[in-house]
Amino acid sequence: MLTLQKGSLNWALKHALNFGDTDVFPVPFEYQALDLDWQSVRPELDSVNVLEWPTRPPRTLLSPKAKFGFRAITQLDPIDFLIFSSLVYDISGDLEERRIPIQSEVVYSYRVQTNVEGQLFNPSIGYRQFIEQCQTKLVGDTDGIYVATTDISDFYSRIYHHRLENALRAATTKTSHVNAIMGLLSGWNGTETFGIPVGCAPSRLLAEITLSDVDEALLANGVDFIRFNDDYRIFASSEAEAYKHIAFLAEILFRNHGLSLQPQKTGIFTADSFIRNFLSTPLDREMDSLHERFQELIEDLGLESWYEEIDYDDLSPEQQEIVDTLNLVELFREELDKAEPDLPVIKFCLRRLGQLGDDGVVDDIFENLESLTPVFSEIINYLKSLRYLHSDRRSQLGARLLDLLEDSIVSELAYHRMWILDVFTSTREWDNEGRFVALYNTELHQAGRRKLILAMGRAQQTHWFQFQWRSLFDHPHWQRRAVLAAASCMPGDARRHWYRSVEPQLDLLEKAVVKWAKQNPFSQG
Repeated sequence: MLTLQKGSLNWALKHALNFGDTDVFPVPFEYQALDLDWQSVRPELDSVNVLEWPTRPPRTLLSPKAKFGFRAITQLDPIDFLIFSSLVYDISGDLEERRIPIQSEVVYSYRVQTNVEGQLFNPSIGYRQFIEQCQTKLVGDTDGIYVATTDISDFYSRIYHHRLENALRAATTKTSHVNAIMGLLSGWNGTETFGIPVGCAPSRLLAEITLSDVDEALLANGVDFIRFNDDYRIFASSEAEAYKHIAFLAEILFRNHGLSLQPQKTGIFTADSFIRNFLSTPLDREMDSLHERFQELIEDLGLESWYEEIDYDDLSPEQQEIVDTLNLVELFREELDKAEPDLPVIKFCLRRLGQLGDDGVVDDIFENLESLTPVFSEIINYLKSLRYLHSDRRSQLGARLLDLLEDSIVSELAYHRMWILDVFTSTREWDNEGRFVALYNTELHQAGRRKLILAMGRAQQTHWFQFQWRSLFDHPHWQRRAVLAAASCMPGDARRHWYRSVEPQLDLLEKAVVKWAKQNPFSQG
């Protein structure tokens, strides 16, 4: 038997609340409900034997990775996620200890540094430090230096469970935790014996420990490399040596893990060519400058986060000058004029413009959606952050978003439809409420139907909810919880009677949702 510690469960909930359960789905309201009812929920979870936990099917959607590239992304049922996160948190120190030390300056991805607020990874070590180390290795005379670049094909989705299990057992003596983690993966994957959830932090640490033997093999064979996630940079004194090292990496990945390298992203470059193509383009230098200037502004304003709102009118003339020199709107438009926009630049502009509440690129977005689909979630978050919009303008944008559901490039993926509909789930400011029921009747995917249920509740379309208690348990779990939350739009007496009629049949999470909905009703009636 294995039970979870209170501290681990507390950490897991903090992680979900402060960092989200994934970086690819909207954060579910269920975590707010769990937080509200935690004193009732946690004792129940404390007593669970997680070795026998019955998992629920995760939500899996296809999302754009590039203009014509896709990947399957995963969102775990909230209680499953808390249990998974707690287990990984408990062994995270052991896993970090097993990896090549940070001081070796070799592996820059997802280094463990936990805190009580739910942090799992060290925020000061990441992709930027990976790039800086590349630059450091190529300072001075670069004649005769070659750099091989490559990454692993379909990494997370192709990780074999027995290889992962071996890596975990080599890293920690907490065998029951390993058994529980493998049990969860088996429950989510069914008969498949490969693949881990894509998009959540605990999975990233499992992926890292899986590659630890590959890192060690490269070092033991004298390969000079650095790595971020599945992205490798190998340094050599000749083209032949670089080829030899890539071949060795390919062999060890296939032999140990059944993995392969992406041929489109594998190449050998002279040092100068690598610097030009990967490290020192004019755009890279401009982006470094933008990051530095924006960091100066954040520090000057005393903000705790890069993503806090900034009111331009409250800035000093000097601070306004910093914002003006960023030229975010023009930079965004310059990227859109290219055949293939640089997506990190697009994301940077959208996030910063969103902080400022600047709607200057809204029309550009709608006119160029075909090339912007890989950053669609950032687009939606940008639109939601436009706090200065007049009500008529917001209503028009709401209509334009819903129009995309009917005949546009983004209407083809349930992932896009989910993000569009998310706009309408927390406020009525986007209007167009008369379209929700018809959209629900034609929406085929559960992710979209869940969002429309929440939107109908927010719009106080009580007629739809009054008789849902009869068919509540016909809905899958994610939709059922949406119905329970959104039914709070009904008048007080009606919703109290409605909840009383269904509560005896609800599970632990559903009861927490009802408690949260009663305290945060979609209607104050």
